[in-house]
Parts: sequence; structure tokens; C-alpha cells
Amino acid sequence: MLLYGLDKSLASEQGFAEVKECLTSPLAKFVVWVLLSGLMYHLTAGIRHLIMDLDIGVTLESGKLGANLVFIISAILIVLMGVWIW
Repeated sequence: MLLYGLDKSLASEQGFAEVKECLTSPLAKFVVWVLLSGLMYHLTAGIRHLIMDLDIGVTLESGKLGANLVFIISAILIVLMGVWIW
């Protein structure tokens, strides 16, 4: 959906105006926010796994701490994405 909107917006000025008008609706903003929320969680969890591949945080206690940090950092990023979109 977002790739189609990008393609349409780059095709012409009229396409850009149509995509811009479509993305101003609250439903479209919500959909974009949900997609970015998933992306932010996936990004933070992926960074955690990369750090664990370096043998950092592989014990049970540090694994629990890392999981909690992923939730906290991704929640902060999700809120920031919501502020940026609205």
C-alpha cells in the first residue's frame, strides 16, 4: 500500500496531491502509525539480537533486562512516531 502511494506520488504532481490528500485522513494516519509501530519494535528487537550475537546479554538475568529494554525503547519510539504523524 505504501509502495503504491510512493509510486503514485512520484509519477506526477496530480498523483502527489492525491496521495497527500489521502494521507491526511485519520484512518490513513492510524494505519501508517500501526505499520511504523511494528517496524520500531522489530528494529529494537533486531538490535538486541545483534548485541546478543556478540555474546553480550546472554544470561537469563541480562536476557530479561534486554527484553524489558526492548519494550521500553520501542514504546518510546512508538509514542514519538505518533507525535510525528499527528
